[in-house]
Amino acid sequence: MNLYDIKDPSFLKSLSTKELIELSKEIRAFLIENISKTGGHLASNLGVVELSIAMHYVFDSPIDQFIFDVGHQAYTHKILTGRAKEFPTLRKYKGLSGYISYKESIHDLWESGHAGSSISAMMGFLAANQFQEKKGEVISLVGDASITSGMSFEALNLLGSDASKKGIIILNDNNMSISKNVGSLSKILTTLRGNRFIYKTRKIFEKLLPGFVFKVYRRFKRMIKALFQSGNVFEELGFVYIGPINGNDLKTVIYALNQAKKMKKSVVIHAVTEKGKGYMAAEQDDFGDYHGVSAFDVATGKMIKENDQLKKSWSEVISTALYEYQSIKKTFVIMPAMIIGTKFQKFYDTFKDRMIDVGIAEEHAASMAAAMALKGVNVFLPLYSTFSQRAYDQLLNDVARADLNVVIAIDRAGFVGDDGSTHQGIFDVSMFYTMPNVVISMPFNAQEAFDLIAYGFSQPHPFVIRYPRGTTHFDTNQLPSFNQMNGQTWYDLQQGKNGFLIGYGENLNLLLEANDALGLDYTITNARFIKPIDSHYLDQIIKTNRPVFIYEDVESSGSLYAQVLRYLIENNYKGKIGSLTYTNKIISHGSISDNKKDAGVSYSDLIHRLKAFKNET
Repeated sequence: MNLYDIKDPSFLKSLSTKELIELSKEIRAFLIENISKTGGHLASNLGVVELSIAMHYVFDSPIDQFIFDVGHQAYTHKILTGRAKEFPTLRKYKGLSGYISYKESIHDLWESGHAGSSISAMMGFLAANQFQEKKGEVISLVGDASITSGMSFEALNLLGSDASKKGIIILNDNNMSISKNVGSLSKILTTLRGNRFIYKTRKIFEKLLPGFVFKVYRRFKRMIKALFQSGNVFEELGFVYIGPINGNDLKTVIYALNQAKKMKKSVVIHAVTEKGKGYMAAEQDDFGDYHGVSAFDVATGKMIKENDQLKKSWSEVISTALYEYQSIKKTFVIMPAMIIGTKFQKFYDTFKDRMIDVGIAEEHAASMAAAMALKGVNVFLPLYSTFSQRAYDQLLNDVARADLNVVIAIDRAGFVGDDGSTHQGIFDVSMFYTMPNVVISMPFNAQEAFDLIAYGFSQPHPFVIRYPRGTTHFDTNQLPSFNQMNGQTWYDLQQGKNGFLIGYGENLNLLLEANDALGLDYTITNARFIKPIDSHYLDQIIKTNRPVFIYEDVESSGSLYAQVLRYLIENNYKGKIGSLTYTNKIISHGSISDNKKDAGVSYSDLIHRLKAFKNET
């Protein structure tokens, strides 16, 4: 079949099981070929090919409403809804989104890049359908890691107790999310999927029993489960539980979905799948390296990366710094499901007693960190910027209000490029600025990252170190030392006589470049402490009355610029103040440079704004 000819999923109804199986093979080959060129989420999509085909075969989208938890596993869904020809543009600027997108298709009904929201959305869809008297099933495809999040359990508890609503939850259990799953529910799923007695018994009854005694069979099955399979949380919550089934066997999945369709109450179908199925390198990946990939060589499975050996990711810089810091001070790491992404595998392998992976549970992680810090433990809490938002209440009330020394690493701060609007790290500065006692910092280079790690643990307050997605100069053969910082101070990267250009992080490089390109002869100020501002440094600026320009790529309402502006005005500064910051706007996927252009904070925007600022002064 030519996948480019697919317009909508209706064609599936006319295919035989054999033809559907052949289609699944073609889709896998298509995904491997295309993702190897564009990058994207590989292993998760290879694992759900049959589930996605079966969903569209049994149900009628969009009348029957599909909800994909997170959405990065919806590539097959995109192909079946007529978007195969757009895959060369996957995650590129103005191209195909790597997640569900309202703008792309009438079949994309729930847009979320954060795990755990799909069952809550299901409740909303079901309530809306009742209110508007609309028909149609609501089906949610949930990963085994998403199901462990607190939000999922809140929704499961409500849906399971509401007999007036029926939802179908497909639990995609591949024993792995981004990294290996953790916690009691993961162990329960392991028990369920591993109970061969139940699995074989079900297969025998499926072959022997005619349809009219199916109800008797179901009762017998529940009795067997009660004897051999303790801890089924879904049945305890009020759901009909079907499974475990082979989620990569089309005939089995279609049968299970048809049974769920006939039922009157909410159902959980437990489908065991193979993450990375069809591509050996992804199948054999025990760590999550093939969850999200850059362009790679299909033959070898190796990622195509830049050759500069002295360039390393900021995540590796921070994880290396904390690893080396263990020789100075013993610290404990609370990790919310991102061991691979944050480059903490080496730390975990070496210091297993100093780290716990709590899964996709940022709220829990923040409160746990607060409790450990309260008991005098040095705690390090790494969070992706976009995911830190989910723990706002716990960070505010449990950590900041109590003024506890938790060192919070904010990874992927700033624009993130191809992950798109749900993952942009542009709100964390505003978020943390609302919290009392919190110190916010951002390193300019690897040396400063090491120094901020040490300083964060030496001072008494909640301490944020934010760092971007991308690479920086970092020679692992000549690691930086941990230098003593003289308080929360700013300093001059380069001195000039005509004014001040203030920034932090890698944006300082753009300020240095722009200063030279325009011949401004301004002092370049490293505001490495975003909060609190260095009032002593600003007092010296006030005495000069020279113009001040601040550049940053975070949301402007809670930015450094807003704080500096207020301080200068309140202290009778008479000079000119200018800025270039991001203003409240949704930024979609593309490269990081594309993101900055859309936000109006690119280098060309900086040059244009500085030219105007120079003329104004």
